[in-house]
Amino acid sequence: MKRIRLLAVLLAATLLLGGCRLFGSAAHPVYTELPLSGEDVPIGYHDDDYGFHILNRFTFVQPSGYDAKLTAHSYQTLSTDRQRELYDEIYNAAFCFSDQKSVYEGEYAMRPLFFDGTDYTAKEVEAALIAVIDDHPELFWMTTDFDLKTHMDTGSTEVIVNASYPVEEVVAMMHKLNDALKRFYDEIPPSLMPYEREVYVYKYIIGHCEYDENISSTATYGDEHPSLFNLYGVMVDHKAVCEGYSYSFDFLCSHLGIDTVCICGATDSEGDKDVGKAASNLHIWNAVELDGDWYMVDCTWDDLDHRDDYGEVFTYLNVTDKVLGIDHTPDPTYAQLSDEAYRSLTSYVNNFLPPACTATKYCYYLNESVHLTSPDVRQLADGIVEAVRKKRTSVMICIDSDRYTPDTMAKALFEGDQVYYQAMHQADDALTGSPLNADADAAYYPIYDLNMLAFKLNYE
Repeated sequence: MKRIRLLAVLLAATLLLGGCRLFGSAAHPVYTELPLSGEDVPIGYHDDDYGFHILNRFTFVQPSGYDAKLTAHSYQTLSTDRQRELYDEIYNAAFCFSDQKSVYEGEYAMRPLFFDGTDYTAKEVEAALIAVIDDHPELFWMTTDFDLKTHMDTGSTEVIVNASYPVEEVVAMMHKLNDALKRFYDEIPPSLMPYEREVYVYKYIIGHCEYDENISSTATYGDEHPSLFNLYGVMVDHKAVCEGYSYSFDFLCSHLGIDTVCICGATDSEGDKDVGKAASNLHIWNAVELDGDWYMVDCTWDDLDHRDDYGEVFTYLNVTDKVLGIDHTPDPTYAQLSDEAYRSLTSYVNNFLPPACTATKYCYYLNESVHLTSPDVRQLADGIVEAVRKKRTSVMICIDSDRYTPDTMAKALFEGDQVYYQAMHQADDALTGSPLNADADAAYYPIYDLNMLAFKLNYE
């Protein structure tokens, strides 16, 4: 579930800002000489003159043997120097915690930003803020809320962005997150191809993180548990919602050399009755680039409780726009929105959308499934052998024939000669020291939209 957007817009005739120096006739604190990073600035240093804490720009551990691919797609969509200046200054402010309180309960104000001119709009400020958050998931403490003030007396605009935690807590969290990232990088096998790295990240997130269903229990639950929405929640707390899943997938893949972006939108379960989601849910997922082609990815929806018994049934990993469009609809970008449409928004949207996703080369369920046009013993047995050798807990079947639905294919596999059990025994015979329990009762999961079946593999 995506957090709502909140902004405070104020028109001010005068400016009273405690804790900041005022210079000249314009009430603009001068920050140009303030050190914002470097070894000479201790983490959590407090500047008494300016009235805020300064975080050193902590460098998180990097994976050995892989080169990061940190493409700032959202920044690149910003079309004017003024928008890019907003982006740069918001990024700088992310490391400076103000002594002033935030206007939003439970949040912590960052240092105020001042810009010449009184025509700054909430839309362009929000677009820049979301661009920073999208391009920098490591800024896990940043929120999407901001305070926009127009000062007519000085002809300036003030922007204040916010953090989810106090500075002391952020410092401690940085170190815990760094330790978690080190453990992850130490465990990833060396020399994986990009697709293999992506699948590794996908499985890691799904295997180590639990979707927190309590998010829908009360209106304030998300505000009380901000880590559900960020990288820290996945890597340290191991609990998150879609934002946490998506930002973590983005961060880990990009640091392993895979280009990714986060995509905002809505989901509608009408296309798949088994998903069990309420219609028109706000949601975030990803797009990923492999060998020059873009694919859609949704690790949140592949971490569904009702599929847990079937293991690796990943039907949202590297799919086309058409397949994802069965139950996902991306939002427009800020650049595509009219000012009138922006004013009616209830949530933040995208800065960048990838090119059309039409490739199928790296679609997980197409690559990793047994493809059957009929109940064929040998084909199914070979697929089971391959799944066991890859230590999977399920075998997926793509039904490549209009003659069969998941229900009729399942019936055909179990009637008469019982092709399913024949295939299980053939696979068992083909595997040296097989761990399979070939006689265990079959349990399968139908995936109607994709004309697929997923069978649980039972081991001794």
